[in-house]
Amino acid sequence: NMTNNSKYNNETPNRYAKALMLSCNNESDLKKTKSDFDDFIKTYNKLNELKLFFQTPLINPLRKKQILVEILKKIKLCENFSNFLITLANNGKLFLLKKIFIEFNNLLDKKNGVIEVTVTTTDLIEKAIQKKIQSSLEKTLNCKIKLKEITDKSIIGGIILKINSIMIDNSIRNKLQDYNFNERLN
Repeated sequence: NMTNNSKYNNETPNRYAKALMLSCNNESDLKKTKSDFDDFIKTYNKLNELKLFFQTPLINPLRKKQILVEILKKIKLCENFSNFLITLANNGKLFLLKKIFIEFNNLLDKKNGVIEVTVTTTDLIEKAIQKKIQSSLEKTLNCKIKLKEITDKSIIGGIILKINSIMIDNSIRNKLQDYNFNERLN
């Protein structure tokens, strides 16, 4: 059943991401956990062996946990994040690590009131203009923004904004109606 499967694919990572967030007792715990998670994912993305180890169902779960415990002894991760990885191993969910990472960052953004704005243009935008767009939108929308840039040669020109992966909702559309990019960027 495909629908249950895709539902499971998003729900489970979200549950684990929430659990990881709740396991942080304070801001400093959360900061350490986030920074360890960031570093770990960087390494994970670089090392195919690590990726394979996390993804493969062929290694016995108990053996997988033992190997993970050995890896964790060698790298300095905060207790919270180490325990989290071991919990994933115990539950046979290490293969979801990347999805959990995405969900965890989404939850953090929500908690911090950050909105992701996707800017689609025909060519890459210069850093200075990116900063202008960002600060200008932050003022207009009155919130923190994470700018994600996409280039798409098939659009004829101009700029497409997508806010929080939904096309701009009405409250934001009204705020943007009188928002003239050229005027704001000059």
